[in-house]
Amino acid sequence: MSQSSPGASVSSAKLGPAVRYGISDPISLQEAEAHDLVLSERMKEELEMVFPTETPEGMERRQGVLQELERLFHEWMLKQCMEANISEEEIKKSTVKITTLGSYRLGVVHPGSDIDTLCIAPPFVRREDFFSTFATVLDQHEDVSECVPIPDAYTPIIKLKMRGVCIDLLFARLARPPEAEVAEEVAKEDEVLKNMDEKSVRCLNGFRVADQILKLVPNQETFRRTLRFIKYWARRRGIYSNIVGFFGGITWSLLVARICQLYPYYAPNQLVNRFFRLYHQWQWNWAKPVTLCDILEYPATVPGMSAFKVWNPKSNPADRQHVMPVITPAFPSMNSTHNVTETTKRILLDEFKRGFEMVQNVEGNKAEWCDVYAPFPFFQEFKHFLMIEILAKSEDVYNKFSGWVESKLRILVMQLEVVNGMRIHPNPLQYDLLESDGEWPFGCDMFLGLSFTPEAGAHASLQIDLRPALTSFMEVILTWTERDAHLGQFRLRLRRLAASDLPYAADSQPAGLRKRPREASDEKASKMSKSK
Repeated sequence: MSQSSPGASVSSAKLGPAVRYGISDPISLQEAEAHDLVLSERMKEELEMVFPTETPEGMERRQGVLQELERLFHEWMLKQCMEANISEEEIKKSTVKITTLGSYRLGVVHPGSDIDTLCIAPPFVRREDFFSTFATVLDQHEDVSECVPIPDAYTPIIKLKMRGVCIDLLFARLARPPEAEVAEEVAKEDEVLKNMDEKSVRCLNGFRVADQILKLVPNQETFRRTLRFIKYWARRRGIYSNIVGFFGGITWSLLVARICQLYPYYAPNQLVNRFFRLYHQWQWNWAKPVTLCDILEYPATVPGMSAFKVWNPKSNPADRQHVMPVITPAFPSMNSTHNVTETTKRILLDEFKRGFEMVQNVEGNKAEWCDVYAPFPFFQEFKHFLMIEILAKSEDVYNKFSGWVESKLRILVMQLEVVNGMRIHPNPLQYDLLESDGEWPFGCDMFLGLSFTPEAGAHASLQIDLRPALTSFMEVILTWTERDAHLGQFRLRLRRLAASDLPYAADSQPAGLRKRPREASDEKASKMSKSK
């Protein structure tokens, strides 16, 4: 996205000093005027009422949790070292570091937020021990509940709750011991990746990306205020989910950061306006990636670095298939939107267009900010649905199986989007079961909206058969690696329903279909369930 982007014009009004962030000059150096500051403050106040930031007390509790995690890990590591006869000198010059990534590191925290957490460990700490004996230490801690280690995931993770705070704990094992006081700083340098195992690189990537985002935006506070609005809007509009094929948290952060680079002196309300405007107009340019900085590739002459796969459609055929590429800034650069399909792209573009129109109404005093992020009326919008019913006999099996089904849902979307005469709309939320069954005490329902319109190719005599797509999807689900271990303990049902089959309540949500306490998984579900 360069200076020639749609809507590019440098205003002659009051300008800030010339700057350049990212891969191009800014589109505008204009500073915010008084009426924009008023609109931004109103936007902030309205958002705070419905999506408040974490309180000082809440932040203090979270910091205490992180400190306790670091203490527990350090004590466990010392015990591991003694059992392995590691010398005192080696122990002293090595350290562990609990650091954060994701929304917590970016400073966009609300009371219900998880903390994405990374443990950076020295070379002699083994991954298998971390997911076995350290997980046991956590599970036995009086302040910990719901401790679930998932060592075989694409990005291995321990999910737990400590003092009421949900934690996703990742593990990165350094290839060489850092100096004790600079473990976190070492992790920011590309050199640290040399000889590091693949899983550690993936875990470290989230930390490095968040760090780069904060370095590449002109004003961190303006970035945070804008990002909070966009993330809340995306959740309410049902398009916050990397795993289902929309955008996840890191993608929304990258998109907002790029707007901040292009308009370094704009107020948050102006940035929200330009966010919707540019990304809607960018629909003709999505063959080009959105990037915050140049994509770095090391030449073959640099030992240990040229082997890393970097997003490059010229040399990687698979990268050419990505329909809305948004590239992470830290080496090795990756596309954060590889799950997007033609269906979810269409929905995203429609939402960008609507968002821009609604913000214009706000600026013209024809609407309020709450109208921009009004919830998408999913169960009123469609007359037909495909319901995916996930059932299990134990909570443990349910957590694992639902994560697996969720991780494959975009495959079903891709199979259905080629059915002539029909358009589909995935809903990333999970709902309590429409029908309770004592035999299956744990479960949830997920939905795809179905529409049959002339624009989609439908006509009166057209017969639409969903069975080939559904059969193919079920075959994928049955490849679950834990299937044999849990035979008879889980079940998946697919049902086509008419809107009349759902009991509606006045608030547009079906009665008895309340959103589950946890939101449908995003990057975290991808970490848990991505196929090997």
